[in-house]
Amino acid sequence: MAEDTSAGNSVSSAAEDSGFFQEDNGTWSSMRLMCFVSLLAAIAFGLLTLALSWHSKPDTANGIYLTLGFLLGAFAPKAVQKFAEQKGVK
Repeated sequence: MAEDTSAGNSVSSAAEDSGFFQEDNGTWSSMRLMCFVSLLAAIAFGLLTLALSWHSKPDTANGIYLTLGFLLGAFAPKAVQKFAEQKGVK
């Protein structure tokens, strides 16, 4: 079978070789790593907060605030980065 080398194929070989924590050009992305770590922390603190509230400890507001803070830290930076990149292109 012949390979498809048409111009319509926009996926480059560098993008195919890059991993989850890498940009399309192959450089490592610390932003993605920090967001992923923050997401894992949010999941851990959320589970801890649920476990503490399950055992009749009514004051879990601090755990909820901490979990929401880590969730905000997981998703907001990448959204702000995308917005800043689009503003800079104009």
